[in-house]
Amino acid sequence: MTSDALPPAGRAIERAVTDLARAVTGRDEAALRDGCERLRGHDEVLVREVLHRLTLGLVERAYPDGLDGDDIRTLFGEVARPAAPWLGGLDPDAVLIVLAGALGVHPPDDAPRPSLDQDALPIACALVVDELLRRLGARLGPELARTFDELRVAQTMEMP
Repeated sequence: MTSDALPPAGRAIERAVTDLARAVTGRDEAALRDGCERLRGHDEVLVREVLHRLTLGLVERAYPDGLDGDDIRTLFGEVARPAAPWLGGLDPDAVLIVLAGALGVHPPDDAPRPSLDQDALPIACALVVDELLRRLGARLGPELARTFDELRVAQTMEMP
């Protein structure tokens, strides 16, 4: 699905996610925070679904045989180490939550949750996506198009 075919909310989310990715590439913390603020202006469930599907798709492509503990440790380091010098507020728990969430691993509903800054998860997701795009030699635009195509199909499928 091209950007033009997306509804206005989808185009706005696509632009905000693209700006997050540019901010990570440019190592621009202020732009990263600005992109997070723009994402907060949209439906939280939709934003979360877009970021999750984007990350999951990239993880599946980067690790077609699945991830093991060593892969997660390596990916965590490749995400966190380069970001630490320019991103003072990087929360390592958020990076782990994004990686675990992409694998479908979620704590029980009654488990204590870490107290995270409101930008922590979108920032961690942008960092993970940036690393996976780099690893795959892929571009964000086609990956976002795939993500929105998946969402469109999921939203139009009849539930049994």
